[in-house]
Amino acid sequence: MKIFEILNNPLIKLTGIVAILYFALFANTENPESLGNRLSPQQMKKDFGEVKDKSLFIITNVKMAQEIAKNTPQITIEDIESGAGENAVSCGDEVEISYGIFDANGKQLQMTNSQKLQIGSKENDLVEKNIINMKKDGIRNIIIPANFQTEDKRLQEMLKFSGNGIRYQIVILSLAHNKNSQISCQ
Repeated sequence: MKIFEILNNPLIKLTGIVAILYFALFANTENPESLGNRLSPQQMKKDFGEVKDKSLFIITNVKMAQEIAKNTPQITIEDIESGAGENAVSCGDEVEISYGIFDANGKQLQMTNSQKLQIGSKENDLVEKNIINMKKDGIRNIIIPANFQTEDKRLQEMLKFSGNGIRYQIVILSLAHNKNSQISCQ
Protein backbone atom coordinates (compact mmCIF):
# COMPACT_ATOMS: atom_id res chain seq x y z
CA MET A 1 0.00 0.00 0.00
CA LYS A 2 2.91 2.34 0.56
CA ILE A 3 3.57 2.50 -3.23
CA PHE A 4 0.03 3.74 -3.95
CA GLU A 5 0.34 6.36 -1.25
CA ILE A 6 3.62 7.57 -2.80
CA LEU A 7 2.01 7.69 -6.27
CA ASN A 8 -0.82 9.86 -4.94
CA ASN A 9 1.67 12.49 -3.84
CA PRO A 10 1.25 15.56 -6.14
CA LEU A 11 5.04 16.09 -6.27
CA ILE A 12 5.56 12.52 -7.49
CA LYS A 13 2.80 12.95 -10.12
CA LEU A 14 4.39 16.18 -11.37
CA THR A 15 7.83 14.54 -11.50
CA GLY A 16 6.36 11.65 -13.52
CA ILE A 17 4.71 13.99 -16.01
CA VAL A 18 7.94 15.98 -16.42
CA ALA A 19 9.89 12.75 -16.97
CA ILE A 20 7.42 11.55 -19.61
CA LEU A 21 7.51 14.90 -21.42
CA TYR A 22 11.29 14.99 -21.28
CA PHE A 23 11.65 11.54 -22.84
CA ALA A 24 8.90 12.25 -25.39
CA LEU A 25 10.40 15.55 -26.49
CA PHE A 26 14.13 15.20 -26.08
CA ALA A 27 14.99 11.50 -26.27
CA ASN A 28 15.95 9.95 -29.61
CA THR A 29 16.61 13.29 -31.31
CA GLU A 30 18.37 11.53 -34.19
CA ASN A 31 15.03 10.18 -35.42
CA PRO A 32 13.33 12.84 -37.59
CA GLU A 33 9.92 11.37 -36.71
CA SER A 34 10.39 11.70 -32.94
CA LEU A 35 8.04 14.01 -31.09
CA GLY A 36 10.93 16.21 -29.98
CA ASN A 37 12.04 16.80 -33.56
CA ARG A 38 8.50 17.31 -34.79
CA LEU A 39 7.89 19.99 -32.16
CA SER A 40 11.25 21.70 -32.59
CA PRO A 41 11.12 25.40 -33.59
CA GLN A 42 12.79 24.65 -36.95
CA GLN A 43 10.31 21.88 -37.82
CA MET A 44 7.34 23.98 -36.67
CA LYS A 45 8.51 26.87 -38.86
CA LYS A 46 8.90 24.49 -41.82
CA ASP A 47 5.45 22.92 -41.22
CA PHE A 48 3.74 26.31 -40.93
CA GLY A 49 5.49 27.41 -44.14
CA GLU A 50 4.13 24.34 -45.96
CA VAL A 51 0.63 24.97 -44.60
CA LYS A 52 0.85 28.59 -45.76
CA ASP A 53 1.99 27.55 -49.25
CA LYS A 54 -0.77 24.93 -49.57
CA SER A 55 -3.38 27.41 -48.33
CA LEU A 56 -2.30 30.00 -50.88
CA PHE A 57 -2.43 27.35 -53.61
CA ILE A 58 -5.99 26.36 -52.62
CA ILE A 59 -7.15 29.98 -52.32
CA THR A 60 -5.70 30.80 -55.74
CA ASN A 61 -7.39 27.80 -57.35
CA VAL A 62 -10.74 28.59 -55.71
CA LYS A 63 -10.56 32.19 -56.95
CA MET A 64 -9.66 30.97 -60.44
CA ALA A 65 -12.57 28.51 -60.43
CA GLN A 66 -14.94 31.27 -59.29
CA GLU A 67 -13.77 33.52 -62.13
CA ILE A 68 -14.23 30.73 -64.67
CA ALA A 69 -17.73 30.00 -63.32
CA LYS A 70 -18.61 33.70 -63.44
CA ASN A 71 -17.58 33.92 -67.10
CA THR A 72 -19.16 30.60 -68.14
CA PRO A 73 -22.55 30.99 -69.79
CA GLN A 74 -25.35 29.41 -67.80
CA ILE A 75 -28.62 27.77 -68.71
CA THR A 76 -31.70 29.74 -67.68
CA ILE A 77 -34.96 28.09 -66.63
CA GLU A 78 -38.38 29.76 -66.91
CA ASP A 79 -41.54 28.03 -65.74
CA ILE A 80 -44.55 28.88 -67.93
CA GLU A 81 -47.05 26.56 -66.19
CA SER A 82 -46.36 24.92 -62.85
CA GLY A 83 -48.44 21.82 -63.62
CA ALA A 84 -50.88 19.90 -61.47
CA GLY A 85 -50.76 17.35 -58.69
CA GLU A 86 -48.55 16.76 -55.70
CA ASN A 87 -45.93 14.63 -57.44
CA ALA A 88 -42.92 16.37 -58.96
CA VAL A 89 -40.26 14.86 -61.20
CA SER A 90 -37.31 13.47 -59.24
CA CYS A 91 -34.31 11.24 -59.86
CA GLY A 92 -35.20 7.78 -61.14
CA ASP A 93 -38.73 8.74 -62.23
CA GLU A 94 -40.05 7.77 -65.61
CA VAL A 95 -41.58 10.66 -67.54
CA GLU A 96 -43.15 11.20 -70.91
CA ILE A 97 -42.45 14.63 -72.36
CA SER A 98 -43.05 16.59 -75.51
CA TYR A 99 -40.83 19.46 -76.47
CA GLY A 100 -39.98 21.96 -79.12
CA ILE A 101 -36.59 23.50 -79.81
CA PHE A 102 -36.61 27.12 -80.92
CA ASP A 103 -33.92 29.60 -81.94
CA ALA A 104 -33.57 33.02 -80.28
CA ASN A 105 -36.05 34.53 -82.79
CA GLY A 106 -38.71 31.94 -81.96
CA LYS A 107 -38.26 29.89 -85.14
CA GLN A 108 -39.01 26.23 -84.47
CA LEU A 109 -35.98 24.03 -85.12
CA GLN A 110 -37.40 20.71 -83.97
CA MET A 111 -40.58 19.28 -82.44
CA THR A 112 -40.89 16.03 -80.51
CA ASN A 113 -44.46 14.97 -79.70
CA SER A 114 -43.59 12.25 -77.23
CA GLN A 115 -40.41 10.95 -75.65
CA LYS A 116 -40.08 8.70 -72.62
CA LEU A 117 -37.15 9.29 -70.29
CA GLN A 118 -35.90 7.92 -67.01
CA ILE A 119 -34.48 10.80 -65.01
CA GLY A 120 -30.78 10.20 -64.38
CA SER A 121 -30.27 7.73 -67.24
CA LYS A 122 -28.35 10.42 -69.19
CA GLU A 123 -30.23 9.50 -72.37
CA ASN A 124 -31.05 13.21 -72.79
CA ASP A 125 -28.93 14.64 -69.97
CA LEU A 126 -29.64 18.33 -70.55
CA VAL A 127 -33.41 17.79 -70.42
CA GLU A 128 -33.28 15.29 -67.53
CA LYS A 129 -31.32 17.66 -65.29
CA ASN A 130 -33.56 20.62 -66.03
CA ILE A 131 -37.02 19.09 -65.63
CA ILE A 132 -36.51 17.91 -62.06
CA ASN A 133 -39.25 19.33 -59.79
CA MET A 134 -41.71 19.84 -62.68
CA LYS A 135 -45.24 18.47 -62.31
CA LYS A 136 -47.57 16.77 -64.79
CA ASP A 137 -48.80 19.24 -67.43
CA GLY A 138 -46.08 21.69 -66.39
CA ILE A 139 -44.41 23.75 -69.12
CA ARG A 140 -40.82 24.94 -68.80
CA ASN A 141 -38.44 26.86 -71.05
CA ILE A 142 -34.77 25.91 -70.89
CA ILE A 143 -32.77 28.72 -72.46
CA ILE A 144 -29.27 27.81 -73.63
CA PRO A 145 -26.90 30.65 -74.60
CA ALA A 146 -25.00 30.42 -77.90
CA ASN A 147 -21.60 30.11 -76.22
CA PHE A 148 -22.69 27.33 -73.83
CA GLN A 149 -20.04 24.60 -73.64
CA THR A 150 -21.29 21.04 -73.98
CA GLU A 151 -20.02 17.66 -75.13
CA ASP A 152 -23.39 16.90 -76.76
CA LYS A 153 -22.53 17.09 -80.47
CA ARG A 154 -26.17 17.51 -81.58
CA LEU A 155 -26.68 20.40 -79.17
CA GLN A 156 -23.39 22.00 -80.28
CA GLU A 157 -24.56 21.88 -83.91
CA MET A 158 -27.90 23.47 -83.05
CA LEU A 159 -26.17 26.23 -81.06
CA LYS A 160 -23.76 26.85 -83.93
CA PHE A 161 -26.62 26.90 -86.45
CA SER A 162 -28.83 29.29 -84.43
CA GLY A 163 -26.00 31.67 -83.55
CA ASN A 164 -27.93 33.34 -80.70
CA GLY A 165 -28.76 30.39 -78.49
CA ILE A 166 -31.73 28.06 -78.36
CA ARG A 167 -34.76 27.42 -76.18
CA TYR A 168 -36.28 24.08 -75.28
CA GLN A 169 -39.96 24.28 -74.34
CA ILE A 170 -40.85 21.13 -72.43
CA VAL A 171 -44.25 19.77 -71.38
CA ILE A 172 -44.58 16.89 -68.89
CA LEU A 173 -47.21 14.54 -70.36
CA SER A 174 -47.00 11.83 -67.69
CA LEU A 175 -44.98 11.05 -64.59
CA ALA A 176 -44.41 7.72 -62.83
CA HIS A 177 -42.43 7.64 -59.59
CA ASN A 178 -39.87 4.85 -59.35
CA LYS A 179 -39.09 4.50 -55.62
CA ASN A 180 -36.84 1.48 -56.20
CA SER A 181 -34.55 3.18 -58.69
CA GLN A 182 -30.82 2.91 -58.05
CA ILE A 183 -30.01 5.86 -60.34
CA SER A 184 -28.08 8.76 -58.84
CA CYS A 185 -28.63 12.24 -60.29
CA GLN A 186 -25.52 14.32 -59.73
